[in-house]
Amino acid sequence: MTIATDLGTKVELTDERKAPSRLSAIARFARRNPLGAAGGAVIIVMVLVAVFADFIAPYNPVANAFDRMHEPPSLENWLGTDQYGRDVFSRIVYGARTALLVGFASSFVGATFGLVLGVASAYFGGKIDLILQRIIDIFMAFPLIIMALAVIAIFGTGAQNVIIAITIPFIPRCARVVRSSALAIRELPYIDAARANGFSHTRIILRHMIRM
Repeated sequence: MTIATDLGTKVELTDERKAPSRLSAIARFARRNPLGAAGGAVIIVMVLVAVFADFIAPYNPVANAFDRMHEPPSLENWLGTDQYGRDVFSRIVYGARTALLVGFASSFVGATFGLVLGVASAYFGGKIDLILQRIIDIFMAFPLIIMALAVIAIFGTGAQNVIIAITIPFIPRCARVVRSSALAIRELPYIDAARANGFSHTRIILRHMIRM
């Protein structure tokens, strides 16, 4: 019993010692990188607001109340109402979900397609690389906002179309950056060994170059 108690006490002391070290590490990071810490805090707050929007928002964000149009901020409507009488604060809270969905989806899809396209262009080289890079140059010649507006004009409005509008201009820029690194990876000995073993191009690109 005494030994068990002593061991339990030692474990508790160890946990107590680890907890301040983690907090101090976070505090050191915040002091050394205040902008990064502030950005991380904003993202965390935004994610929490999006997840718990049903409990935070006091009103339905799409419910019209024409008898309460353009009301100033008050205890009932913290940020006032819009031209249709909708609570502005509730719309901002629920809008965090759409903002996160569009941001994460467009970044993930754009980076994924750009990664595969850039690595494939560097791996095959020759005419394939030349054609792909000229197509990428055409897309990169247009400003981002112009390209996004053109996509919205073609496909229309909506969250899915906004994701497409942001993803399409993002793909060529990501592919161009990835290609520069993939050109060096293509010349490494293990890529030649994979070719000598008869591996397919798809396996070499996806498993040996991208997963390096």
